[in-house]
Amino acid sequence: MQLGLPEFDMIATDTVEEACSLFFGYGADAQLFAGGTDLFIKMKQRRLLPRMLINIKRIPALDRIRYDADEGLRIGALTAIQSIRDSTVIGEKFRVLSQAAGVLGTPQIRNLGTLGGNLANASPSAEFAPPLLILEASVRCVGPGGERLVPMNEFFVGPGKSVLSQGELITEVHVPDSPLRAQAIYLKHSLRTMDVSMAAAAALVLLDGDVCREVRIALGAVAPTPFRAGKAEEALRGKRLSGDSKDRALLEEVGRIAADESRPIDDLRGYASYRRKVVAMLVRQGLEQAIARARN
Repeated sequence: MQLGLPEFDMIATDTVEEACSLFFGYGADAQLFAGGTDLFIKMKQRRLLPRMLINIKRIPALDRIRYDADEGLRIGALTAIQSIRDSTVIGEKFRVLSQAAGVLGTPQIRNLGTLGGNLANASPSAEFAPPLLILEASVRCVGPGGERLVPMNEFFVGPGKSVLSQGELITEVHVPDSPLRAQAIYLKHSLRTMDVSMAAAAALVLLDGDVCREVRIALGAVAPTPFRAGKAEEALRGKRLSGDSKDRALLEEVGRIAADESRPIDDLRGYASYRRKVVAMLVRQGLEQAIARARN
């Protein structure tokens, strides 16, 4: 049940330093605010009751997309989801991120919501988590203790929990260039495309002739945190793909292994047993599509 917003105060800042200072100073009574697409829902449901909202939307340095061959891709934390969807360089070089942006919520949500908010919320179903995991991205965080770069596979620690400490905020996400000729896919399963995923999978494949030299598989919404399915990756890495029915059997086995690695729960979106079946299907389909693209 959703009620009206509870009473709160709001203060705006236009620098990272001031935002960190305010966030640290107000402590547990404060929440950062930019798009507010997740925060306001939690406040209406009385799951969060902050006394102070700190509006960081006006910090100019955090709303940008930059790419160069040496440093790779850098996406500011305040970059809107729709901007990621529309970015030419992301569409050409990191298409899996465009796919994730394109299936996140409605156009209104995509124009309000930000990449930093999607990650800081630390939801097990965070749309960008699986793609960023297979891209081996890192999150740059700034707080009272200084600046640090956290690998994506270390960022999430539990449902709604990340490594961010009090007063610390995300400033940007770093994505290195993928191996040449690698292909990546993101797939989600939900009642409607705009809905939160019941299960999600991202897959990256690099072929050397008929041999799968590299494979990365990440899952979302089927465990306390998004994660890399390491056992499933090992089952495919180094295997020869002959292009016949044996490939189908191998990829189905990889999907089953990924499903076994998942730890879904029963909730309003689906039963755990069903979600495991969906994981197996998404992983197989994602790998099939990535392999097909890698062969072209």
